[in-house]
Amino acid sequence: MDRKLVILGAQWGDEGKGKIVDLLSENYDVTVRYQGGSNAGHTVIANGEKFILHLLPTGILHNHVVGVIAQGMVVDLDVLDRELEGLREKGIGYEGRLLVSDRAHLVMPYHKLLDRLFEKKSGIGTTLRGIGPAYMFKFGRKGIRLADLDDERRLYSLIEENVAFVKDICEKVFCENHDLDAGRIFEETLEKYSKYRGLVRDVSQYLLRTDKTLLFEGAQGTMLDVDMGTYPYVTSSNSSALGLSNGTGLSPKFFSDAYFVGVAKAYTTRVGGGPFPTELEGEEGKRLRDLGGEYGSTTGRPRRCGWLDLVALKYAVELNHFDGIILTKLDVLDTFDEIKVCVAYDYEGERLEHFPASLKVLESSRPVYETLRGWKRSTKGAKELKELPQGAKDYIRFIEEFTGVPVIMLSTGPRREEFVWLRELPQIKVSSL
Repeated sequence: MDRKLVILGAQWGDEGKGKIVDLLSENYDVTVRYQGGSNAGHTVIANGEKFILHLLPTGILHNHVVGVIAQGMVVDLDVLDRELEGLREKGIGYEGRLLVSDRAHLVMPYHKLLDRLFEKKSGIGTTLRGIGPAYMFKFGRKGIRLADLDDERRLYSLIEENVAFVKDICEKVFCENHDLDAGRIFEETLEKYSKYRGLVRDVSQYLLRTDKTLLFEGAQGTMLDVDMGTYPYVTSSNSSALGLSNGTGLSPKFFSDAYFVGVAKAYTTRVGGGPFPTELEGEEGKRLRDLGGEYGSTTGRPRRCGWLDLVALKYAVELNHFDGIILTKLDVLDTFDEIKVCVAYDYEGERLEHFPASLKVLESSRPVYETLRGWKRSTKGAKELKELPQGAKDYIRFIEEFTGVPVIMLSTGPRREEFVWLRELPQIKVSSL
């Protein structure tokens, strides 16, 4: 295998990255989360048990893997505590296997309060976990890093200043009161930190100097990238490959020999507001949602569903320079007589073949579809190439030809063992289509 593997979401998140990272982590020594925070929700079914990890790297479920929370993440100590306690209850030890960057910023109680107020005003569709405000404070130079928790005098001053700032916003902008208490937040933060102080270190130096194999786990998806996604209906971090360097503190050259894989569903979903050219309304959309169990693992919200948008997927392929695609939930399409794929957009009579930046253009565009024949046979749980019907292979080949990169693996169900290799990853020999 390659020494460095990067797994990224190729759509609007919820592509099934959790299972893929869990599956491939078996072959790696270290897995790294480097952007986002507990707004992620990576679901894994392992050994008959369901795990939903919001903050921890998914690879931590393997006893040999070191999990790393790198500097680009925003860390909620309450969530970290709950997730680690959940691992302990299920007999998974993390001692000596979890590192947290001293440069990572904290999600504080006042960030969650602001998130609720901002969402009430804007309706972007955030998870209300305080992630956006935490990044806002970071870039506004009001953030608190884990490294700051060892300087109690400075920490109290920062919290006091931030609580006063938030109080002004609540009362003067939103005309609401709050019950934030700087002293209580200070004491509770130090109490939580004392439990996990031994995990905190300079993660960038660790990654730079280790000779272990590394898997980098993206959260959310490329189309939610704060710079390259459907702004402003995006997440608060770089969820494309652009986030790798600033999220880890490593030079772009460090990743020049990495293998980049995008995870995509065989159809398209998104949560919250924002443009979605292939969204299906009515019964067709409901059918996809019900067959795919499309409800958010973090929020429980029903996801918006539509046919596969190849314009958006090709954009993600080019932006991230993917070496291959892992396709999930192909079985959701098993019962359809015909399956549509979007190959272009129609904007006021003009055919668009590249994903536009303009919100107005996206909201006014209509999908240009090609229709493929369905295969009308179950692919669920398939573990060998020969189990796939020809129609499913044709669908995969169409995706490959349009995007210009191979589909290297299919996930055929939620469990670890439900997958099919279609192409050759370094040092993994498989049959070809």
